Amino acid sequence: MSESFEEIVPPLTGTARKRRRRRRTALVAVVVLVLAGAVWGGTTIMRSCGTPWSGVSVVDDDCIGVTDGSYEFHPELAHVQEKIAAENARVREATSDYVTLVLVDPLTATARGGLPAEQVRNRLEGAYTALRRVNTTAVAGDASPQIQLLLANQGTSEQQWREVTEEIIDLSTRDNPVVGVIGLGISAKHTQQQAAMLSRHGIPMVGAYLTADGFDYERIPGLVKTSPSNRHYVEALRQYLTAETDIDSAILVRDSNSDAGLDLYTQTLERQFQRQMADMLHFPTQQFAGSSLARTAEPNLFSGVRASICAAAAEGLRAVLYAGREVDLAAFLDSLEQRTCYRLPLTILTAGLELGDVLRGSEDELADANLTIISAATVDAEGWRANQDDPDTPEYYGDFRTAFEEHFHGDHLDDGGAIMMHDALLTAASAVRLAAPEGAASAPTARDVRAQLLNLNVLHEVQGGSGTLTFSKQERGTGVPVGKPVPVLRYPHPDESATRQVGSLYLVTN
Repeated sequence: MSESFEEIVPPLTGTARKRRRRRRTALVAVVVLVLAGAVWGGTTIMRSCGTPWSGVSVVDDDCIGVTDGSYEFHPELAHVQEKIAAENARVREATSDYVTLVLVDPLTATARGGLPAEQVRNRLEGAYTALRRVNTTAVAGDASPQIQLLLANQGTSEQQWREVTEEIIDLSTRDNPVVGVIGLGISAKHTQQQAAMLSRHGIPMVGAYLTADGFDYERIPGLVKTSPSNRHYVEALRQYLTAETDIDSAILVRDSNSDAGLDLYTQTLERQFQRQMADMLHFPTQQFAGSSLARTAEPNLFSGVRASICAAAAEGLRAVLYAGREVDLAAFLDSLEQRTCYRLPLTILTAGLELGDVLRGSEDELADANLTIISAATVDAEGWRANQDDPDTPEYYGDFRTAFEEHFHGDHLDDGGAIMMHDALLTAASAVRLAAPEGAASAPTARDVRAQLLNLNVLHEVQGGSGTLTFSKQERGTGVPVGKPVPVLRYPHPDESATRQVGSLYLVTN
């Protein structure tokens, strides 16, 4: 018969007990790591915009990050982003010695300060036009090193813009480094903080629409911009008023959101009106709570302002100095069209705004309401398109327009965003090429490019669509675009004139 028995297990030694505990601990650790990885992976996927590898993730309810154009921020941007992504892929395939620029802008429409999708599209189209020009022609010098363009949605909250900025700083230390930033969004406090952070890390910047005073090389080393400052806009208005009109009295209408110091455009425009138009301000300042980085104004917000304007008109008021943004201007004009003193002509003076979309189709209403708008503008998109041979049209505007219309619809040039972003990238690329005299054999760093910004002077002019620009070191105003024209435009269109421009053309000198 067979003998049956139970397996005898010897007692554990101290060493064996320790070994078993280590095995259990290791098993538990593996399980924890697997679970943590699953949670992290799930969280990453949940936070990602598009694929987990898009470079863009959800931060404070907005898609924030840096992409090569392959992540689509908005359906309206699909066509131009495909072109940018394709150009980037071409550059990477053609050479290993390319460098990188980053376009930083509000690329998604949010209640806290995003631009309309059409304006974002126009800006990206201008950037792409410049990118193709600098990579395939000698407009910025020898077309080497080649340049790829990344897109960064900057956001408005500190967590958003800081995360994007840290990523850009990290990319400036990698292969094919970030050697410059263009765009930089709007003249807001968070933009100033972001620019200061980039400056501390030696990264050069070219602003496209930073019109507030204080965005310059003197206060933020390494920053130049293709737009004038509010000081220049108001000087252009003053030049027009003195030479072309007999207006001698005005009232200032300000956005009270300027008090918090978040909207530097309205804050510094108000300051320049007070400084340069002090002899005209015969009436108490009026204010409204506008939509600077917040909400949309309604016409009834201006009912008190409207009543005060009519009271002042009875005492000889001739003009209103509007220190607000275009998003509130339509509601302000709607309110003024309903004023009881509509028989008294009134001129609205403002600066640096994109008025094409705001005023399109409303000129008859303005005329019926005895309202005239005089705006010191960044560009005269309408006039330059219609009068390309006019002496006041920038010398290289035709070259820009021809290049733009090879890729996009010409009617997008009604908005100045395409011109200004084109000029910002062209400026940055010109500094890149100065910093790389031997082409790809001397691929520059961000600090190399920064050192060349102020060498873009009369010896190396930027052939911009908005003007022939230089950026020499000056006693004041270093970093502003010397040579940039500031056209003063009239709405409704002047009778019997081929252009909206009124008075002699103002040029930025310092």
